[in-house]
Amino acid sequence: MNLNQDIFLKRTAPVLFAFLLSACTAVNEAPESVATLPVSGTTADQTVGGQTVAAAGEKPSGEEAENAARTVNGEDAPSVYLGSDLLYEILAADFAYKRGDYRIAFDGMMNAAEKTRDPRLAKWAAEVAVKERNPHEALDAVRLWHKLAPHSAEAGKYLIGFLIIEERLDELQELLSALLAKAKPGERGVLIYQYQQFLGTGRDKVKAFGVMEKIAEPYLDVPEAHIALSQMAFANKDNARAVVEAREALRLKPDSELAVLTLAQAQAEPRRAIQTLTDFLKQYPKSREVRISNARMLIAQKEYDRAKVEFEQLLASQPDDSLTLYSLGLLSIQQNRYEEAERYLKAYLDALEKSGKPETEAYQAIFLLAQLAEEQKHYKAAIEWTDRISEEADAEAWLLAQVKKSQILVKQGKVQDARRRMEVLRKEYPTEEERLVLAEAQILAMAKLNQDAYDLLKASVDRKPSNISLLYDFSLAAEKLKRYDEMESSLRHILEIDPNNQLAYNALGYSFADRNIRLDEAYVLIAKALALAPDDPYVIDSMGWVLFRQGKLKEAELMLRRAYEILPEAEVMTHLGEVLWTAGQQDEARSLFQKAIELDAGNETLQETVRRLDVRL
Repeated sequence: MNLNQDIFLKRTAPVLFAFLLSACTAVNEAPESVATLPVSGTTADQTVGGQTVAAAGEKPSGEEAENAARTVNGEDAPSVYLGSDLLYEILAADFAYKRGDYRIAFDGMMNAAEKTRDPRLAKWAAEVAVKERNPHEALDAVRLWHKLAPHSAEAGKYLIGFLIIEERLDELQELLSALLAKAKPGERGVLIYQYQQFLGTGRDKVKAFGVMEKIAEPYLDVPEAHIALSQMAFANKDNARAVVEAREALRLKPDSELAVLTLAQAQAEPRRAIQTLTDFLKQYPKSREVRISNARMLIAQKEYDRAKVEFEQLLASQPDDSLTLYSLGLLSIQQNRYEEAERYLKAYLDALEKSGKPETEAYQAIFLLAQLAEEQKHYKAAIEWTDRISEEADAEAWLLAQVKKSQILVKQGKVQDARRRMEVLRKEYPTEEERLVLAEAQILAMAKLNQDAYDLLKASVDRKPSNISLLYDFSLAAEKLKRYDEMESSLRHILEIDPNNQLAYNALGYSFADRNIRLDEAYVLIAKALALAPDDPYVIDSMGWVLFRQGKLKEAELMLRRAYEILPEAEVMTHLGEVLWTAGQQDEARSLFQKAIELDAGNETLQETVRRLDVRL
């Protein structure tokens, strides 16, 4: 067999057979199995697949026959007298394969396999059928291969795979049940997991679950059987059955991490799942995977303090664990504990260095450290962090670091230095012009050079009038200069190009609402954006704001509270605060305004609102 073909077949797991059938690489050399077929006779040598084999001749003596029988690649290779007719049949199949005549090649090798009882020829026929994208005939060949080599694990795996592809679930059930019955008791749990994975790739999930039920039935005292059933039930959206099976697995093996994780997965209510994991950890505090999963679920529920406690316990048991250190760094940033975040992220960098991993893996942490320094106005330190990123090691990360450095220069008041740096980057990286123009425009807006940002984006839009990213940022720059007609025409042009662009719907609708004009149209536009992106907090905030403008205070409050829950940013707080202030809930409004000031005192919307409402803080 051709080496590439052999590697391909061995590495392809049964779960990938569909891909194998659609993307099998063409191979035009005869398989190695032909060349290594045990043959006897000494009249004239023949070449098959580039290898020399003996031609037909006298029948081998008893000693020669005994020596001819051998094991190749873990499979019993029979002792076969290769008469002239049989040798011709094999050579004809080999030549047909080289010519690309797969029909003759397949039939020839199947016939030869039947006559010689050699499993390698059946395997070769299966490969021919795979190349021909014929799963039905591939299954026939694999059946024969498995019949001739019943102890071959490889043949067994491929038979399972093709039975799934062909949806021969009854036959598959018999096969898997027989294999489990023959297995040692200690091996059955692992086999059940494997069979669950195989069955999970089938198209009919309900029937596959039925097969799993039947093959697991004799082994319901094995916890893995219930875990497999639970996971398959969960995949079928049968959470009730999934919970029942996972609980039974835990009853059989109370300390099983996989069982409790499976149970938590099946519990639809996140709080209940967290409680399940928390209770388990009280009994088995050293269960690391369970603690990691619990911490992640707590983060998803925004219970950052509890998640941090879990990660701190993980760190106590493995002080140099990079994943834990990085997670603690992120959590500390989320909680605005910058000194802790810096300590954890630096420890993360040290752990990576000790483990010998390349610093490129640390670049995300380096960006975070630069951001932390920037937030604390330690600009020199921030630039030093960005300088650690090497262009040779990672050009993409280096480019982002240069943009970050330009942003820091603006905050230092070195606007012209930042602009010169961005101009040089655009010249050196012409293929990145769009991205660099957008970044430079944001830097100019940060420096309140709105006219310069407008001019830069206008020039780029003139060159690329259908570029949606440039059009969108240009519309925002035009709005800041009160060039509302240009803003609107740009956003409507985006919608002509992409009728499902929620950003354009939202931006146009919000602009109308914020200026308190065309409110009915604003509502329709934002409603379209919300239909396209129902969980986008910016769109939810816009809907709350237009409802407020329409005088619907209660509906506006509900929307803005939802936006605030997802995105506790200064502008969202300001909008919710104004709605509450107008509704007479001034104490809560004042508290929100105060939080917004602590978060982003320079926010223009916040400053204007507090001044207009004459809020005393």
